[in-house]
Amino acid sequence: MFEAARIVTEERHNDAEFGASGEPPAPQAGAIADIAAILSQQLAVYAAARQAAVAEKLGLSITELKALELVQELDALPTGQLGQLLGISWGGATALINRLEAAGFIQRGRHPLDRRIIVIRPIAERCKALVQARQAVLEEVHFLSRQFDAQQMRAVQAFLLQYVRSLRHDTQQWLQARSGRDMMEN
Repeated sequence: MFEAARIVTEERHNDAEFGASGEPPAPQAGAIADIAAILSQQLAVYAAARQAAVAEKLGLSITELKALELVQELDALPTGQLGQLLGISWGGATALINRLEAAGFIQRGRHPLDRRIIVIRPIAERCKALVQARQAVLEEVHFLSRQFDAQQMRAVQAFLLQYVRSLRHDTQQWLQARSGRDMMEN
């Protein structure tokens, strides 16, 4: 699935101009714009394509897989927030949760701080199938990482971790704001 991306990455890496020190030049405005486009659009598009392939392999709908990924990433996810993140109604979220629970992927429980709230948690043993299905991603990252030294890989890792922290924070803020609006509307 990522063969074309690998070829493009190899070409860009081979074509990169290096300074007298042997180090790549500092990021330019064009490089920053490229990174922003990659993170905001291209990763989303190809991640969605990969999700569809994984969902098909596991016999799940794409919505069921997305729900599982959200539950895994945002452990103890309230049912209403799962519906918000997927853009589905409360009834649709309940039906989805029922299917995933019946298949053994998730379990319902009470929120540790507010026992009135039902949260969804992944069942680790059953979710191992998702980890195995993602093995191709690990192999691709391993292949690409051979092009970079340890310091460069740490920089990429630090950049991506910070970006994900920012996305997670924005997601949590959005969910909290939505929860407050929903409570006022009811």
